[in-house]
Amino acid sequence: MKSVRTVVSENFFRRFKEIFAPHLAPLGIDLSVLERADVEIPGEQYLALWEAAGLANPNVGLELGIQTEADDFGALGHAIHCAPNIEKALRTLQQFIIVFAQESTFNLQLDSRQLCIEYQALAPVFIQRRQDAEFAIAAVLRQLNLIANCATKPTRIDFEHSRPDDTSAHKQIFQCPVHFNQPTNRIYLPIDTLKLPVARGNERLYRALEPYLERERQARTVSDELLPQITRIIASEMSSGAPSLDEVCEHLNLSRRTLQRRLKDQGIEFSSLIEEVRRELALAYMKDSDYSMTEISLLVGYSESASFTRAFRRWTGQSPQQYRSSRLIP
Repeated sequence: MKSVRTVVSENFFRRFKEIFAPHLAPLGIDLSVLERADVEIPGEQYLALWEAAGLANPNVGLELGIQTEADDFGALGHAIHCAPNIEKALRTLQQFIIVFAQESTFNLQLDSRQLCIEYQALAPVFIQRRQDAEFAIAAVLRQLNLIANCATKPTRIDFEHSRPDDTSAHKQIFQCPVHFNQPTNRIYLPIDTLKLPVARGNERLYRALEPYLERERQARTVSDELLPQITRIIASEMSSGAPSLDEVCEHLNLSRRTLQRRLKDQGIEFSSLIEEVRRELALAYMKDSDYSMTEISLLVGYSESASFTRAFRRWTGQSPQQYRSSRLIP
């Protein structure tokens, strides 16, 4: 189940080529990503690249995020800095993030006291994504500081991954409470942040960039979003048992007949899709987590370990124990 979503290299990888270069070939990423701004990296390879860099430096996402410049994100970065006010800059990020990364979403939420910027990677079967999340949240803080030409002060940071052994870098960069094992990744700021003046606002240049971003957004919009949506629903509900077709229909606000027809048009059986998501999740947990076999069996929707073991043998020709042991052999 390969992702069709990509991340554009822009200037970011050229700036930090020494950090990423050693990991490109093992992950099957073309070395041209270090030289050209238009190279597209499959979303799952992008996440894997961050995790590979994180093995050498567990704080690489934070450290690079807080060093980002507008040019690292191409036209999107320049548009954010040209926006006439902070809210427009954040709305631009929310609307046009797909131009830089199809596998990412930013959402802006406001109330009378605070604003919340929420980030998540749309890769439900890629469970290790700490570095990408920490990079994204640190980069948002850095860009806000640059746009306002002052230190914006978050009131809370949430991350969906587990607490690292050492959180000193988090405390130094964010200087506010940081929470882990949260539903998603968020940065909270006082609502008055929206009133900060922008340092380089240029509405004329913003209006010139906006049509280009809109054309790129339309070009990079995945033509059929249905399958990724279904995959995310299945993956998110799997620990409670595989969702039924009717439950997926309810999530999507589609009739059963419509969903069945659209799946049939793509040659997809719903039961086969459930099985494929189960398999991909199980393999991801086996490779990238310390969960026990019993815990993994529950996370992929099996109430009995014996049923999980039979399914795993069908998928891989090995028992879960044999599979995990084989991956530990140098």
